[in-house]
Amino acid sequence: MHLTAQARIFLPGEDVFRKPTFWDKVGSFFGGEADLRTGEIQLTQDVLALTEQIQQALGLAKIKNAVTLVIDQDVIYQDLDDIDNDADLLVKAARENAPRFIRGFQVLRAVFEHEADGLHALIEITVRAKAKKTEPTATVSVGARIQELRPKEDESLEDAKERIGRALGNAQLVPTYRNALNNLMNKIGAGLQRVFASGRVEVDPADAQVVRPSGQDVRALGQSGGEQRDADLLGAPNYPGRGGYGPYYDPWCTYYRDPMDTFVNLMILDALISPHRSWGYGPGWLGSQWSSYGAPVTVINYNGQAYGNASDALSYSDRLGNVHDTANLDFEAAHWDDSQMASYDAGDSSWGTGGGNGTFDCAGGSSGGFDCAGADSGSSDCSADCSSDCSWDCSSDCSSDCSFDCGGD
Repeated sequence: MHLTAQARIFLPGEDVFRKPTFWDKVGSFFGGEADLRTGEIQLTQDVLALTEQIQQALGLAKIKNAVTLVIDQDVIYQDLDDIDNDADLLVKAARENAPRFIRGFQVLRAVFEHEADGLHALIEITVRAKAKKTEPTATVSVGARIQELRPKEDESLEDAKERIGRALGNAQLVPTYRNALNNLMNKIGAGLQRVFASGRVEVDPADAQVVRPSGQDVRALGQSGGEQRDADLLGAPNYPGRGGYGPYYDPWCTYYRDPMDTFVNLMILDALISPHRSWGYGPGWLGSQWSSYGAPVTVINYNGQAYGNASDALSYSDRLGNVHDTANLDFEAAHWDDSQMASYDAGDSSWGTGGGNGTFDCAGGSSGGFDCAGADSGSSDCSADCSSDCSWDCSSDCSSDCSFDCGGD
């Protein structure tokens, strides 16, 4: 299960001007004055100043554990040794590498982690040196794992399934942790607003999702024998391809490999649609309880496309593949039988045709595919796409009519 939240930062900057065209020059000759403004702004802060400001803002929220700093395509800092309270080391790395970006940069990504109130949160702040005036200059994407719903180090997966299944029966569980993430986001937003006093910070409420893992992720879980319990930091970030960013974007999938996340998602999907009398509830109960307590949970595909609300999971259970049998495979077996995955993999085709990496935009189906926000749309226009790498655009531009997609990125 994923808890996610987003925030946007609008920072002031200098107007970006285009070069005058031939006709601009002709008009100027006859006394006219061409408007050369592009509608974009360029940030005046350099890499070091921005990194220091991010550290200060998160420090105000008591977030001091750095994970990585990536500027354009260069990994400037990476905490492979799991050092605590290493935000100063991240800033030191930015200071040492600042001369490399004396001519500017395009995208800065700073990632931190924070554990409190039963949540393990990953905070990714993405800053773009250039942005349209109507768009945020920076975005904050937060993904959080509920520690109570993770297998423990000395616990068998079967014992973990029983414990987690019973914990899910507490209808207050998801609303409680959702409120905890909202509180964290408010602290982050307040810190950012204080440090970036001349800007504007907007914070969205937290959401909860259950993800249908890919067949590849399920195989990796089985082949590892369930031995890996902690998430591994990837050597290089695995940024989403076309359509991968959107309202359900979770930075954990970008920076970490986490087989236990696959396990937890599988068993929660099974709990939503299969009888589990020993846990105290039956099919459809969990989703309806979460919604009735004000914390609806969305079921999404591993590409970030929404199937629907968990309260309606029984109506589209056929699109999830054989979740029940897959969730009950012996992932700790000495020998993994890959043939057991055939019925689960069949669910991957339920989205129809789409992008080569599994994304489904408006060009994906002649009768109306899925755009990058996951909305079913009948438009085939797609005349323009999102700017840059769609790190925020898909959640706003691609919400309904599919006039913007991420097909070019």
